[in-house]
Amino acid sequence: MTALTPVLPDPKANYLRTGIHRVHGWLNPSTAVYLSGIETAQRADGITGDVAEIGIHHGKSFLCLALALPADQRAVAIDVFGDQSANVDQSGYGDRDTFEQNLATYGVGDNVDILQTSSLELEQNGFLTPGRRFRIFSIDGGHTTEITENDLRIAEQTVTERGMVVLDDILNRHWLGVITGLFRYLEHGGSLVPAVLVPNKLVLATSVEQAKQYRAMFAEHFAATREKADVPLAGHQVDVYADRPWLVRGENGESGPILEHEPMSTIPTARLSELEEQLRSSRAELDRTKRQLKTVREELRAATVPMYRKAARRMPWLARPVRPVFRRVRDVWRRSR
Repeated sequence: MTALTPVLPDPKANYLRTGIHRVHGWLNPSTAVYLSGIETAQRADGITGDVAEIGIHHGKSFLCLALALPADQRAVAIDVFGDQSANVDQSGYGDRDTFEQNLATYGVGDNVDILQTSSLELEQNGFLTPGRRFRIFSIDGGHTTEITENDLRIAEQTVTERGMVVLDDILNRHWLGVITGLFRYLEHGGSLVPAVLVPNKLVLATSVEQAKQYRAMFAEHFAATREKADVPLAGHQVDVYADRPWLVRGENGESGPILEHEPMSTIPTARLSELEEQLRSSRAELDRTKRQLKTVREELRAATVPMYRKAARRMPWLARPVRPVFRRVRDVWRRSR
């Protein structure tokens, strides 16, 4: 069943409808809707502050937060990008040039700060000095237990009282360091409180009371997609939201679905020519492979027949029982040509 999004600023709505599939990365489209919608709902509810994300790749989820951000608020992007020696678990390869190009393509303003560093170095680089300033802090960096715990503590110390933290890959079976890091963080006195579970991400609040507020905010804006309420998680209660097809609504009154693939009509002519050339090249390579296979078959047959004849002459008592087998193989081979 298709669900309706809240009314979103047009840059966000346009990105969800026609742009998100063009940005390489790993983000469930429903989760993109939840991120975009809750960022918009925060501002409508008077929650102020900047936004930040650890682990950018090409900006697929960062754009959900940064698009249509007020000019007096900052969007902070943190990633090692080309410094892959700091990417200890190889959980992604961010490209800074591609990321900056995506920011320009989809109309993000000049209020973006890019920090090319490991999140493990943020504290010693003075990141915590300005104090609590983020209303949304998204964590999608290193997926080890140690890095997850570190990033949660960074977020805890910099998120505003009414802000929220979003932890990626919380139930991803390939990255169990994330959920282990969450439990270790909570076990070691972490103050963030689980509140809402959306596809592949966990929303945490700064207190039990704020967790209730965020559960109410999600219920207000996404009531049709709430699957379960009051689900126990690490001693707290969370609400679970579903993955659905969406009809994305913009402020200009336009609405449309999230496109899973780029429509042919939007592909530039130069790109179509490039794809056609790749197709022709692939077909030519397939023809060459078929010719090579035919040659190998003929060479194999030519090599096998003399051996059979020689064996038949020298050992007729041995060749006689296998002659029907050879005839069968020969007939099958002829039919396959």
